[in-house]
Amino acid sequence: MKKNLHQIFKELKNPEPSEKLHGLIMAKIEKLRERQVKRKLMWSRLSLAGSFGAFALAVWGYGNAFLQSDFWMLLRLTLTDAGAVFKNWNDFFFSLAETFPVVSAAIMLVPVIAILFSLSVYFKVSQNNYNLRLS
Repeated sequence: MKKNLHQIFKELKNPEPSEKLHGLIMAKIEKLRERQVKRKLMWSRLSLAGSFGAFALAVWGYGNAFLQSDFWMLLRLTLTDAGAVFKNWNDFFFSLAETFPVVSAAIMLVPVIAILFSLSVYFKVSQNNYNLRLS
């Protein structure tokens, strides 16, 4: 009975790795996964710290300009002279739009968006880390 080379390789069984090798490979994978999670947590914490720092600098630098703008003075008119404001509501809202400190608000909102993004990443990584520990 003569077998060709194709049939001989087809009948060969896949060798199974030893239990010790399997354990070593799985331990190495787990160690790499833990290192990756720690690295992601570190970067997300650094990102959070940087975002909070940028927000503090933006408020310190542009907060006074935001609060001292004419926008707030016009907005106070709604409390003191609401009748006149509602009578001329169209002009009043255009005046509010013209005096709104857009640049200061935008500069202060950019770090807020970065904070929210950093918090999102931090909680995702933390949740994945928690789920990995459970499994």
